[in-house]
Amino acid sequence: MLKRRSFDGFNLAFLDVMACGLGAIILILMLVKFNATTQIPSNEVERLQQELNALQENSALLQANLDKVDKNISTETASVQKLEERIWQLKIQQDVSQRELRDKKAMLSDVERSVASVAPRQVDDNVTLQGAGEENYLLGLKVEGKYIGILIDTSASMTDEKLRDIIRRKISSDAERKSAPKWRRAKRVVKWLLARVPPPSKVTVVSFNDSARQIGPGDIVLASNSVSMKQLSADLDTLIPRNGTNLQVALNAVKTLSPRMTHLYVVTDGLPTLGERSTSLRSLAHCGSLFGQSKTITGDCRLRLFNYTLKQSGISGVQVNTVLLPLEGEPHAPQAYWDWSSSTGGLMISPASSWP
Repeated sequence: MLKRRSFDGFNLAFLDVMACGLGAIILILMLVKFNATTQIPSNEVERLQQELNALQENSALLQANLDKVDKNISTETASVQKLEERIWQLKIQQDVSQRELRDKKAMLSDVERSVASVAPRQVDDNVTLQGAGEENYLLGLKVEGKYIGILIDTSASMTDEKLRDIIRRKISSDAERKSAPKWRRAKRVVKWLLARVPPPSKVTVVSFNDSARQIGPGDIVLASNSVSMKQLSADLDTLIPRNGTNLQVALNAVKTLSPRMTHLYVVTDGLPTLGERSTSLRSLAHCGSLFGQSKTITGDCRLRLFNYTLKQSGISGVQVNTVLLPLEGEPHAPQAYWDWSSSTGGLMISPASSWP
């Protein structure tokens, strides 16, 4: 009897495994094939494309801005370098200028020492004026002449520059008038002139307001006589500014002097306000105020009176120099005194407030 072959369990198991593996592979292939045919929606593609384009544009803009910043940095760097070079050049120029300035100062000091060593000894002034000196005297105004007349205006307007202050001082005491700043300055001007009268010359001082009078020890004083000159200065301090201005009486007083004056120095602040009675003058310009018939006088009348006074004075061949102090509301005075002084070969000056 034949023997039955035994069944091999291993072979069966192997076949099962192979069958399962083959099925799994087929399933995977089917899944892959299914996913490969899946389509992405078109609107999603467009959105993604727009986002991509926007990002690219933003990137390009940022790159352009970055390039611009780099260019600006390069430009500013070049400017800074140029400025640094210019600063360096200026420093070099400054050093050179400072050295030149030091050299010039040293040269000036040497010249000043040389001048001081050879300068003649200055003769003391007969009239002492503290704070005055040749460095303060105005260019061109020189006290000269053989016979010198000094006319000082002592009218009420010589107390101040402003009309309201002049009116206020008219009712003040004599002491207040004498201490008025403008009047003190006027006296300093006269003393400055007296201090510079040449020793060989002779001088007289005439004060005038509505009348005129000579001051000092005599009609005319020798400048080299220190006692007489100091007496002139002392008498000047006794004057009190008051009343109006009559230039005609002052010129008449000078005209009667003997010997005849060769040079006149007039210290005033404006045109005259008073005159001598004259029918011809009244008919020329209805200026009754000139003769005490009114309390006011117009600028045109004062100018007419000034011209009339010069015509009637009869003074000729005399050099006239005018020191015109400031006065509010006197527009015609500078030109009028300038014309008068220049016609005689003299000067008219309106000095700074710090002079003399």
